[in-house]
Amino acid sequence: MSTFFSLFKKELHTCFLSPIAFVVLFFFWVLTGLNFWWLLVQLADGESLTMATQQTFGGLISFSLLVVVPLVTMRLFSEERKLGTLESLLTTPLTAVELVAAKFAGSLVFYLVLWLPVVAYALIQQHLGPEEVVQFPDFGAMRSGFLGVVLVGGLYLSIGLLMSSLTSNQIVAAISGFALLSIFFFSTLFMAYTSPNPSARIAGQYLSPFAHLLDFSRGMMDSRTIVLYLSYTAWFLFSAVKVVESKRA
Repeated sequence: MSTFFSLFKKELHTCFLSPIAFVVLFFFWVLTGLNFWWLLVQLADGESLTMATQQTFGGLISFSLLVVVPLVTMRLFSEERKLGTLESLLTTPLTAVELVAAKFAGSLVFYLVLWLPVVAYALIQQHLGPEEVVQFPDFGAMRSGFLGVVLVGGLYLSIGLLMSSLTSNQIVAAISGFALLSIFFFSTLFMAYTSPNPSARIAGQYLSPFAHLLDFSRGMMDSRTIVLYLSYTAWFLFSAVKVVESKRA
């Protein structure tokens, strides 16, 4: 366990001090700020509170994750392989599971930091809302929405981590992660909302991250969806462990 925490602290240090981290933070925080401004405009124009809550976690924010997450994960293993430090790590008693878990945990913490402004915006919305009307935002729905953000983000990070473990080129890792996430995101999105086949539409709604984020933002927590994301995330992390172990062999 001490080995894991040592690696975890190293990953946090690398994540938050790398130049790409500041670029990602700036890009995502500007986007969440614009999203908050647009949300206030919609509320002023009479938008329903339910739709406003959905906008907090949906819209451009959900699409931006397709770009943001690969940028976060592209260096996790690719940089180690390029610098030759991965081989050095694998000659120690360190296990592949500890290495993958530490890198995933570090990137997950960084991913959660990206969402901190949304918490501040929710508190601002609560302060701006008149006391005589229904409480907005609904913090029950907000908690559910953040659970969806964590589940979707965990899956995306595990996919990006796997792509990074397969190459020593960070650009290739980022592009392949973006491509895989985009194919999954848009194929399920189109299935869920545009497919003429009822069965395909049901399957798309069951698999679509966009649909899931909307459901979570409404306060709808389905145990099947939670198990789905945890299972997929575990599978991609397991695949990354096997790739790392193959480098040791």
